[in-house]
Amino acid sequence: MRFVRSLTATLRGVPRQLGRGRSALGAATVLPAAGIIGRRGLLLAVSAIIASPGAPALAKAEADNAWVSVPPGGFTQEYFSGYQKTSSGLEFKVVEEGNGVKPKAGQKIKAHYAGFLSNGKKFDSSYDRKSPLAFEVGVGRVIKGWDEALLDMQVGEKRILRIPSALGYGSRGAGGVIPPDATLIFFVELVTLAA
Repeated sequence: MRFVRSLTATLRGVPRQLGRGRSALGAATVLPAAGIIGRRGLLLAVSAIIASPGAPALAKAEADNAWVSVPPGGFTQEYFSGYQKTSSGLEFKVVEEGNGVKPKAGQKIKAHYAGFLSNGKKFDSSYDRKSPLAFEVGVGRVIKGWDEALLDMQVGEKRILRIPSALGYGSRGAGGVIPPDATLIFFVELVTLAA
C-alpha cells in the first residue's frame, strides 16, 4: 500500500492529458492519468515504465554512482597497485563485472562516467547531469583510452581507468580544464548498447 501511495504522489504532478497516450517523459513511456486508484492504474504505470527501452538500465545507472570516490590526497601511485595494464599503457580495474555483450567498433553505446585529474579534481561527470553519454565507440569520437577500454567491456560493467596522456588529450590538453600531458582517471560504466 505504501508503494501505491508513493507512486500516486510521484505521478500526481503529471497533467491528465499526458496520461492518455502521450509521452510524459519524452521517451516511449506513457504514464496513466494522475490519481491512480486500484490495481489497474498501478499495473498501467508499471507496464509503461518497464516497456520503455533501456529505462531499467538507465535508471539503475543514474541512481548507482556511489562507487565513484576520490581517495584522500588524490590518486597516488599506491592507489593503482593491482591494476591491469594493456600494451598501450592503459591501466584499469574491473569494479563490477558486466553480464551483457561487448560492443563492436562503430556501434552506438551509452556510458556513464566521472573524470578526474590525478590530484582528485573532477573535470566532468555524466552522473552529475543524470544523463549517460551516447556515442559510437571505437571510431575516434572519444579519446583513445576510452575507445580501447569500452570495446573490451560488457554491458553493466564498471571500471576505473587510468589513461596516460598519449591515450587522452596529449600535449594539447583540453579547453583549459585538462592541462597538457595530463594522466586522466575515469570511473566508467557501460550502460547499454544501441541496436
